[in-house]
Amino acid sequence: MNMKKTVLLAVLMLSALMVAPSAKAQVVTDTMDVPFGKFESWVSYPADSLSLMGGLINLPVNYDYQLPEGWSVPRYNLDDTLDYSGMSFPVSLSLPVAVVYPDTLYAPEGNKGVVARTFRFQDVVTPSAYSMASGMLDSTLTSMILPSVLVTGEINLDSLIPLISRLTINTSDMSWLLTMVDSVDLNNYIAGGFPLNGFKPGRMIGKYIYRDPGEGDDDDNAVVVMLGTRYDTLQHRRLLVGAGVKRLYELYDTSHYELFEFDYTSLSSYFPDSYGYYEADSMVVLVVSSASDKGFQYGSRIYLDQLRLVSQPTPCGRIVNLHEEENIPMYLHIAWNNTATPDRWEVEYGQAGFVRGRGTTVVVTDSNAYFSSLSLNTRYDFYVHGLCGDTAETEWVYLSVLTDSLPSQQGINGVSGESVKVYPNPAKDRCMVDLEGVKASLLRLYTIEGRVAKEMDVKGEEQVELLLPGEGIFILEVMTAEGNVYKRVIGK
Repeated sequence: MNMKKTVLLAVLMLSALMVAPSAKAQVVTDTMDVPFGKFESWVSYPADSLSLMGGLINLPVNYDYQLPEGWSVPRYNLDDTLDYSGMSFPVSLSLPVAVVYPDTLYAPEGNKGVVARTFRFQDVVTPSAYSMASGMLDSTLTSMILPSVLVTGEINLDSLIPLISRLTINTSDMSWLLTMVDSVDLNNYIAGGFPLNGFKPGRMIGKYIYRDPGEGDDDDNAVVVMLGTRYDTLQHRRLLVGAGVKRLYELYDTSHYELFEFDYTSLSSYFPDSYGYYEADSMVVLVVSSASDKGFQYGSRIYLDQLRLVSQPTPCGRIVNLHEEENIPMYLHIAWNNTATPDRWEVEYGQAGFVRGRGTTVVVTDSNAYFSSLSLNTRYDFYVHGLCGDTAETEWVYLSVLTDSLPSQQGINGVSGESVKVYPNPAKDRCMVDLEGVKASLLRLYTIEGRVAKEMDVKGEEQVELLLPGEGIFILEVMTAEGNVYKRVIGK
């Protein structure tokens, strides 16, 4: 153990939990980056091919394409038989239906943003593949102008057009949500999303450019949607519990990104008689490249970057990065960060699997806690939450830790535990510590609570007598030039 840790242990282990002065709670907002919402990482995909004549001919069906990591686009699934020149070929394809590419010219931060463009089906398949399959495709799909859709999850193309119609007609009125949840199963539209981990969204912010193609009506625009969902364990399906929608109007006369923001609202706020309030546990972000209720404009583009969620104002914030700081035979140290400054934190712990409310609870006023009376080689569960006065608190967060076993046969940094012998053990009042062949410099005896009970300078000694402070279990630390060795010593 180095000197820094030694001093820390000696000072902090005066009690089982050592804490710092309290800080006054303050009302804060917290931010959470939308995973991959900076669009810096992209994944390249090869073109899908159609295998003909037993694999003798592979016909490219679409073009090589890229997608931002963590995002997906709708796919056109084709599982049919293709009749061509008097022959029939089985066809099984899943084609991406969108035109999406990185923005490396205007990106406001980092190296890349994302661009999504309106298109026709002919733009995403090769001419030869389109010629062969055009008779099999839905005429609505081949003739209409389609918006590119990006989603942090997966979206069903068969349900996409009705969904886009809902979004484009009433994007300024949240009542479209009621129609959606009453008439369709959200699980048939969108799957996936990203976990919120206790984060309570209040609004979304980001940066965008909208580019009108300069043809026809200028009423075209793009849409960004966030859908808060919660998994219902009784129904075994995801339920929509809140949402937010923002129209991004044309900015074709600018060459830089503009800031936008919009609110997240729970369904219960709009329809209190129909919906109870539930916190979302996951969020889906949906980007629609064109969303005019007068018809999409071919070639319109939406540029996006730096998507973030902003929390609802709270006096307690939330706990982040709960982790195991140190785990050695004398003590366990856990620590965390908080986005605000609660007055205090409660830590409840017990052996793995205990029911919260029935464990051991301690209160600390700093964002860490020390435990020195835990059993060795045992898994413990820890639950932590922050308290602000008597009226506000954070969500509980959870950590599971396996305590270190005593390295009696193997020391630290390769020093053999057999090099140090303690006898008799158990012992009454005193025992001998054999250090022959070990370049030991210091002995330190700890109580099971982590308090330093005795410290001895043993430079040049080959054997020393160790007086025990009483009955109980102690941990002997032998500090050597090669590392530290730990021994369990029992006083009787």
